[in-house]
Amino acid sequence: MQIRLADNGIGIEKEDLKHIFERLYKCDKGRSEKGSGLGLSIAHQLVEKMNGTITANSIQGKGTEFTLLFPLAN
Repeated sequence: MQIRLADNGIGIEKEDLKHIFERLYKCDKGRSEKGSGLGLSIAHQLVEKMNGTITANSIQGKGTEFTLLFPLAN
């Protein structure tokens, strides 16, 4: 099963994209909103526990798309 989640936001820089699933990593250091940097790390761990994968593709100024792939039971 494949699930795609996309937005039309500002996108994620290529250098940041390599690290977004790391615990406590924050892309936008200048953001006024507080965050823990745990959300995508937790999502990554949950998807892996279900034997799935999660990937992200992003284009600056266009948005980001996350793809989750899960195996189907027989």
